[in-house]
Amino acid sequence: MNKWKCTVCGYIYEGDEPPEKCPVCNASKEKFEEVK
Repeated sequence: MNKWKCTVCGYIYEGDEPPEKCPVCNASKEKFEEVK
């Protein structure tokens, strides 16, 4: 499983793919970057 960080608000999401939109700030999935 990967971790994805919203570059707008800093929310961390765990999953294979980033979410369609951030549940915290509604940023689109393009705003997520993978956390290594």
